[in-house]
Amino acid sequence: MNLKQLGILTLLVVVISLTACTGRGLSEPPAPTSEPPRQDATMAPPPTPVPPTRAAAASADGVYRVDRRATSSRSALEKVQLVLYQATLTGDSLILRVGFHNTSDQSFELTGGIGADAFRLVDAAGAEYEPVAFSENLDDIDPPDGFIAGQANVGDLTFPRPAGPAPFELRYPAYDPIRFTLDQVITAEALRVPEQTYPLGIELFSSQSALAPVLLRLETLTVTPDELIFDVAFVNTRRQPYNIGRGLTGEDGRLLDAEFAAYPPSSISDSLRASIAPERGWLPGQAHTGQITFPRPQRMEQLRFIFPEYAAASLQFGPSGLVNASVTSVTGAAPPSTPTPEPEEAALRELDALLARQARAIEQGDLSAYLATFAAPLHQEQRAIFERSRTLPLSGYQVEVSPSTTVSSSDVQAGRIEEATVNIRYRLRGTPEDNPLQHNLAYSFERQNGNWLVSAYTLERQPPFWWTGDVVVRETPHFLIITRPEATGELDVVAQECEQAYTELQAAGLNLTPRIVAYFVATQDDFKTQTGQGSRALGVALSLYDLSGEEIRTLGRAFYINGQAFRERTDSAGPFGRLATIRHELVHLALAPETRPFTPPWLVEGAAMFYAGQNTAEFREQLVAGGRLDSLSLARLTSADTLGEFDILGQSVGPEYVFSAEVTRYLIETYGQERYRELYRFFSRVPADQVRDRMPAFSGPFGSAFGNLSKELTTEALSEVYDLTIEDLDAAVKQWLRR
Repeated sequence: MNLKQLGILTLLVVVISLTACTGRGLSEPPAPTSEPPRQDATMAPPPTPVPPTRAAAASADGVYRVDRRATSSRSALEKVQLVLYQATLTGDSLILRVGFHNTSDQSFELTGGIGADAFRLVDAAGAEYEPVAFSENLDDIDPPDGFIAGQANVGDLTFPRPAGPAPFELRYPAYDPIRFTLDQVITAEALRVPEQTYPLGIELFSSQSALAPVLLRLETLTVTPDELIFDVAFVNTRRQPYNIGRGLTGEDGRLLDAEFAAYPPSSISDSLRASIAPERGWLPGQAHTGQITFPRPQRMEQLRFIFPEYAAASLQFGPSGLVNASVTSVTGAAPPSTPTPEPEEAALRELDALLARQARAIEQGDLSAYLATFAAPLHQEQRAIFERSRTLPLSGYQVEVSPSTTVSSSDVQAGRIEEATVNIRYRLRGTPEDNPLQHNLAYSFERQNGNWLVSAYTLERQPPFWWTGDVVVRETPHFLIITRPEATGELDVVAQECEQAYTELQAAGLNLTPRIVAYFVATQDDFKTQTGQGSRALGVALSLYDLSGEEIRTLGRAFYINGQAFRERTDSAGPFGRLATIRHELVHLALAPETRPFTPPWLVEGAAMFYAGQNTAEFREQLVAGGRLDSLSLARLTSADTLGEFDILGQSVGPEYVFSAEVTRYLIETYGQERYRELYRFFSRVPADQVRDRMPAFSGPFGSAFGNLSKELTTEALSEVYDLTIEDLDAAVKQWLRR
């Protein structure tokens, strides 16, 4: 016979572990005590007689809210409150929903204790009732795996329906009695929460040093009939790559309901199964996303999302849905303070705040606020730049320090930071949402009167067009053409030829965006400043690759027309006339969303040559008759970054372009256009993490950055789409041309 059966109270000893809140701590030896077990402590003193108010027999069957708490005088139980949540009255029973609630922010477990059969119910007439049934977990005060911070061990006690009147008392050894009545009916409407997706946007920080750089963001909560699905992101807030190893996973999340019962996840997304970090760690600013799903609790008036070492998210619901969402501690109190950043990190955040004010001033047209972000010597030239920006249809304007930028403690102490890379990103109204334009500048900062200001700047390649001169904007049905005032006399011809090229490429089956950004650059010097290209180029299409998230994106898609070459090349026809050149660059823009830096250059340029109509019979004859075919190798071109890369003397770049165009023509005429487009799209489906994994190995021949990866992927693509090798295709095209 054990002590519980004898009704003897054993002293409760708490063992506290400061481990993560979802873990079970290591037990410590019980604390010594001089107080012997007391048999008479099993029950509280009898209640003071109260005049009868209402008998349970007179109450209607139903569910009644109680929400009363009791504390214990025992030091071992000072952090654990006894809670009576609700009472359910049936024909012959009174079922009490109770819990032992850990009100602290620590995880621990208790050793020893009294069973649930020690509970007693007393009515106002003094009649005492023992439980006839109880939830198995209530046979101990703490849950089977110990308490986590803020958790309650919740279950049901079933008593015979009292014959005497209310008020009633629930008694348990070492706790004050809980007095209650049955007068607050819980309706089904009070428990109803609409099933929908609720935006949250809650940001949770950790005070643990290793996790301090990683922000936990709760994006949305989807309520279904059976589940609660949290979309979450673990975000690297640093400007450098970061990793924490394996450690925590999505399984470590917990959900507390309105009764503080803890729910482990019912499922998690694959991305969070091994770790909250990406497999190779975070890139600067990268968000590692996933889902954590919990069973839907019955009591949803209050929910608390908790994750080890992080602040908690407390959510309040009503019949109309989400009422309030706030950041709290795991017990619902004020959240812990966010960690104090290092001086270097604090300085970078101050610079970001400065640049955010600068961007906001541009969007709002506030010249004074804009100039206030620059040192006084820059005000005159920045006033002109600001006024030029007003002539452009800018939208979603952002300025921020590049994520890769670092500063030294000595620079911060000196109050001067030199040549920090700054990104300017924006859209032009009417252009696609997925095509923000981006430019890089080098800003120098100086602290003046306690505040950082931009003290100097240097323009880098492809600077913002309005930073280098006055601008004029011309809109056509499919183009936003930006130029200088001195070139407006040629805009009618430029606009007409751009629209003609657009129509011809649409007819050829290419999918062009509804509005394209085109720059008509008046002078050769200006063209070189904007693009880095020489006088031989009539036009160039430019785009950027963004590898900061879970996918590779192309942005900054635009093309530049060399105004001087445009004027000198009066012939608009021919394979290298103005119209064909515009078509060529528009093909690049049309295919840019599917183009990657490791797409082989013969595929990229071959497509542009073919769809622009630049692979003529004359060029084919020269390629074959001149004996140039034998010197061309498709395998070698696959490993190059650009055509002509291996042409030291500058004699093979032309044949390489023609041969690339003929490879495209062969594939389309032999296998059809759709299979060719499938080959092109193959490279855009390569996951970003696979590319990131291979980046340290990017060391192709002749300095090629992506040569090895390009050759590997091209081999795979040709095999999958055509069941060909690179050598097979090379031989087939050459035989086809000779024939």
